[in-house]
Amino acid sequence: MATGNPTGLSVAQQERIERAVSVCRSQNGLDVSVLVGDLNLDGIGSFRAAAEKLHAALGDRAHSAVLVVVAPGQRKVEIVTGPAARRRVPDRVAALAVLSMTSAFSGGDLAGGVIDGLRQMADAAGRRAGIPAPPEPSTAAIVAHH
Repeated sequence: MATGNPTGLSVAQQERIERAVSVCRSQNGLDVSVLVGDLNLDGIGSFRAAAEKLHAALGDRAHSAVLVVVAPGQRKVEIVTGPAARRRVPDRVAALAVLSMTSAFSGGDLAGGVIDGLRQMADAAGRRAGIPAPPEPSTAAIVAHH
C-alpha cells in the first residue's frame, strides 16, 4: 500500500528516529542529522559526493556535524562527519555503524537499523557536551587585535 511518504517510514518510525537523534544530541553532544530518502544524483556524480554536498549545506554546523544519509531505493548509506565530529566518530566507527544499519535493513527494519547505527556512534562518542563551533573568522581577527 502506498502511503505517499517518500521515506517509506511510518510516523511512529520517524518519531523513533527523531528520539534517537535527540538522545545523541542531548546525552552525547553530537550534532546528528538523519536523511532518509533517495538522492537525485543528476550532475553530482557519486552518492558519496551527493552526501558530502548535503553535509556542506549544513553551513557553520558542518564542522561539528554528523550526517547519516539512507537511500532505501538506491540501497545506499553514507555517514559524513565534519572534522571536529570525526575526532569523536572516526571513520572506523562510522563504517561499523553502516554495517550494523545495512544488516538491519536487509532484515526489513529500516528505522531499527538507523537507530542502531546512531547508538553505535553515540556509544563511541561518549557522553560529553556539544562540540563547539569553529571561531568565526571575523571574531578571531577582532580578538587577535585586542
